Amino acid sequence: MNKIIDPHLHFFSLQKGQYHWLKHNPPAWPNLEQIRQDHLPDALLDQSGFTLEGCVHIEAGFDNDQPRRELTWLAEILPASRYKAVSYAQIDAPAAQFRAQLDALRHPSLVAIRDITEGQDATRLQSPQVTENLAYLSECGLHFEAQFELSQHNIVKHLCHITQQLPQLRIMLNHSGLVGQHDDWQDNAAMLAAQPNCAIKFSGHELLDHPQPLQTQLNRLLALFGRKRVMFASNHPVCLIQHSYEAIWQQYLSLCREDAPLWHRLSYANAKDWYGFNGSEPSRMPPD
Repeated sequence: MNKIIDPHLHFFSLQKGQYHWLKHNPPAWPNLEQIRQDHLPDALLDQSGFTLEGCVHIEAGFDNDQPRRELTWLAEILPASRYKAVSYAQIDAPAAQFRAQLDALRHPSLVAIRDITEGQDATRLQSPQVTENLAYLSECGLHFEAQFELSQHNIVKHLCHITQQLPQLRIMLNHSGLVGQHDDWQDNAAMLAAQPNCAIKFSGHELLDHPQPLQTQLNRLLALFGRKRVMFASNHPVCLIQHSYEAIWQQYLSLCREDAPLWHRLSYANAKDWYGFNGSEPSRMPPD
């Protein structure tokens, strides 16, 4: 059996959580009804080819007004040693408000916050208070899960400038930077990869109409970020747009071909290091 740590998935309880984005204004996704239902950990434990050793739950709109409710719920359904949590805070909020939001989230499972800034919303990352907020995030021992298109040059340049001012800040780019087949992205990826505390999750391809060929994209990301700053992730249950949970991991396994050490790094070891499983501190500046 292949042991995996999945660094990007979502669990849902539609009865206990709000999920306004899914219940009342759902995206026009294929297979939406497979996604718009409860998704709990037990359903992922019965995979014929993989053993889920740990996971990182990414905030899913359980209650954006009181995001700590989601952390409390996760602690009820998952053993503490088997998961880490990424919650929500508004990254461009006034500094005092951001500090209050973060202080209210204090929880043993918390490792990071995410604030989705895709498309035009990415300009929020250029707000003057973002640098101060990211500094406080880093002081708290947490990192920022960034989610925007890697093709946005000005955003990448600005974020790199912030990381140079804050050398202890860790940034994890979600969903391979949402790179489409015809996007100009490699120079921006190289700029981000030059920041040693930045890593990237290989996931979210089902969100794009015309994604980059997976093998080509993976090879380019490995050439830029190295083997210790790229990791496979499922984006479950959103991956059900195209693939079952097991099928997406089988796809990832095929991308590594006969390179067993690479598979171990991308499917297990990197997530373990970056998210601090087994009591270890999350990685800072891991050597490639």
